[in-house]
Amino acid sequence: MKKLIQPAGIGMITMLFMMVLLWPWKSDDFEENREIRLRNVGHQILLASGDSTSRVLPIKKISENEFILVFENPFQFDPDSLVKVIHKSLGEGLINKEAEDKYQVNVMECKANQIVYSYQMSNHKDKTLIPCQGRVQPKDCYSIKIRFEQNAIRASNFSVLIIFGVLTLGFLFLFYKKSTKSNGNKNKDNSQFVEIGKFELYTGKQLLKIENEEIQLSQKENKLLTLFALHQNETLERDRLLKEIWEDEGVFVSRSLDMFVSKLRKKLLQDPNIQLKNIRGRGYILQVN
Repeated sequence: MKKLIQPAGIGMITMLFMMVLLWPWKSDDFEENREIRLRNVGHQILLASGDSTSRVLPIKKISENEFILVFENPFQFDPDSLVKVIHKSLGEGLINKEAEDKYQVNVMECKANQIVYSYQMSNHKDKTLIPCQGRVQPKDCYSIKIRFEQNAIRASNFSVLIIFGVLTLGFLFLFYKKSTKSNGNKNKDNSQFVEIGKFELYTGKQLLKIENEEIQLSQKENKLLTLFALHQNETLERDRLLKEIWEDEGVFVSRSLDMFVSKLRKKLLQDPNIQLKNIRGRGYILQVN
């Protein structure tokens, strides 16, 4: 259980970091970009009605996701053209177009403040409602209210928690599986050995065995003899041996190497076909005849 605590913590921190990166945070830059696109909507609506001179008045923000476009002069509009102009204009300059695919439009007559035309746009065709197509509306003073669906850019906290929990459990499962496999490999390694003449070297157990006799090795003796066993009848440079065995300690002691080689010679005496020789000026060689 203790072995799972550390990876679990790492997994949770990683997931929190990813959530911060991927969460659809809403910045002032995004709000400013949306209002610019809404002004472009008003501009394109006037152009479609043949008006290229009158102004689109400042956008009125009713709430975080609801806006009203107000125009200087009256205009007429064709619902078919209006739907296409608004949808195209909202997509301009937006990297993630899906964020603006769900919205509702209400065209309101200014004096009575009544809705004269309304439709709903959705990224699902069966939820998109566009009535009264083909009926041109008379020239009048209109304002256009556009309300975006908040769920289009916000994930629910509950959903995020569920995703977070599932991913964390998945991470723990993978770690547990890997840990079990690693332990299995470790046990397997403990049962394997390297032959050195008549000796068997069990590196996982730090054990040297000849017939029925077992000789326990120290950690450094085991490392050193393993290195020799993997390179039998090859000259190993002193610098390499010192680096391989003593690098973790940060200090390379040449006399220590000679001392451990001497200890290994004594433990290998039972097989006369094995000689651990000093190659002057170079290093050592484990000769096995």
